[in-house]
Amino acid sequence: MRIIHARDFLITTPTLQVDLETSKQFFLKLARENAAPRQYDLLIDLRRTTGNLSLSEVTEVVKVVIDHRDSFRSRIAILTTPGVKFENAQFRALYATNRGFQMAAFTDFEETINWLMSSSEAPSEGDAL
Repeated sequence: MRIIHARDFLITTPTLQVDLETSKQFFLKLARENAAPRQYDLLIDLRRTTGNLSLSEVTEVVKVVIDHRDSFRSRIAILTTPGVKFENAQFRALYATNRGFQMAAFTDFEETINWLMSSSEAPSEGDAL
């Protein structure tokens, strides 16, 4: 398993705008590092983020993952805070899951780890809270 913190790829300007190109480049680098035979399960920890990607920007970042599908064959968990950030994470997970990835959103660290370690299915909405 590999834990990715938001500060590793969400670089923001002083006005809290996310640098989308830096985020996409991070995931390109991650795809190279995660290529077979490694293919780690990923935990993306967004709990301490200061900026947010818009839904169209999320789509662009997920497209990078889709374009490098072979490097991301394992599960991807998004850990975030309740509320709007969790709802955005659920959108990311749904978008990726509809494209053949095993991705789920969580607000509880222990539940996230349990899913990554034992389940092959995405949790129901109630399980992720």
